[in-house]
Amino acid sequence: MNEVMAGLIGLVLVLALFFTGIELGFAMAVVGFLGFSYVVSFKAALNLLAKDFFEVLSSYGFTVIPLFIFMGQIAFNAGIAKRLY
Repeated sequence: MNEVMAGLIGLVLVLALFFTGIELGFAMAVVGFLGFSYVVSFKAALNLLAKDFFEVLSSYGFTVIPLFIFMGQIAFNAGIAKRLY
């Protein structure tokens, strides 16, 4: 199978997954993973997936969001939020 045919199959697969109700980002991630594992190797695709998950989830933005929500919950339970508004 040549590269053009693999790309067309990937495009059709993304559209099929999208029209079955799967979110677009997840459908693109699945097809991208399958395409990368076809082009390079399955082991390399798993290593890339693990590295990307670690880099995204260890970023500063994702560590601040739960703490901000926790701060809001503390302010609500202490009555500070009621006095502010």
